[in-house]
Amino acid sequence: MAKMRNRLPAEKRRKQILKCSVKVFARSNYRKTRVADIAAEAGISEAMIYKHFPSKKSIFIEILHDMSERIISRLREEGNREQDALEAIRNMAKTFYNLIISHPDEVKVQFQAISEIDDSEIADRLHRDHEDYMRFIGSIIERGIQQGTFRKDLDVGTMVLLLDGVGVFIELMKLLSFEEQFTEETAVRMTDSLIELMRA
Repeated sequence: MAKMRNRLPAEKRRKQILKCSVKVFARSNYRKTRVADIAAEAGISEAMIYKHFPSKKSIFIEILHDMSERIISRLREEGNREQDALEAIRNMAKTFYNLIISHPDEVKVQFQAISEIDDSEIADRLHRDHEDYMRFIGSIIERGIQQGTFRKDLDVGTMVLLLDGVGVFIELMKLLSFEEQFTEETAVRMTDSLIELMRA
């Protein structure tokens, strides 16, 4: 039986449950994981889990949202720190690469979510998260057009999709253990290739 851990404030307990859930989902998958498995990893009762989350799905969806919030927050930091749009996009690619490399369990959970796309709530969460990424990337490209760094006739929507696709590809390379071949430098070179298509 799992050893019960000390009482925690509600917000810290929720974070603990989410952190332990990532480990459990990554070791198995969304379908096979039980709330009892998460409780055992956290050293608490199932009842305690249900005190904070109504279901396993709600835990899974919150993990996805938390991951995306942290990623978009870091991308905004990079994008807003560097005023030159070209350099901002390059720095965002480096930041995203390093976030993915340093959080392998979260990458597994992200791809598990893609395999659960027939679930409308999971699909909606993924869709909204990618909309947030793409909206921000689009704002940086628009800044570049205003600065004269990027072409005025640029199809912003297409470039946003291509840059978002680089992000998904980075995640896939991590998942398939291609870190030696697919380095930060590789990710930047891919991004630079797209930047060259946009450059004024």
